[in-house]
Amino acid sequence: MNEGPRNSHPVGMTGRGLRRRRLARLMIVLAVLLPAVLGALLAFPPAMIGAMYTEPPDPLLPASVIGAGILAYVVGLAWMVRIYRADPEAHASFWRSRRY
Repeated sequence: MNEGPRNSHPVGMTGRGLRRRRLARLMIVLAVLLPAVLGALLAFPPAMIGAMYTEPPDPLLPASVIGAGILAYVVGLAWMVRIYRADPEAHASFWRSRRY
């Protein structure tokens, strides 16, 4: 297959997996930077002319929705990191077996 030294990878490797790992690492970095940017935007809001509401809304519903969103985001990020750190060759998968 890849018998000659055409690239710096070992014989038989194309480097496709290494490129995918770099892409996955970039996606995790972007997933961490996004809340930081949103937090900075919330910390320094633009000046408003007047009040947005005539009466203050019930604080329980917006806080619970925001809390559920943050929890879902953290769980999704932890899941991404778990998938990234897992060994892809840890066990023989059924669909990769050479039954035929």
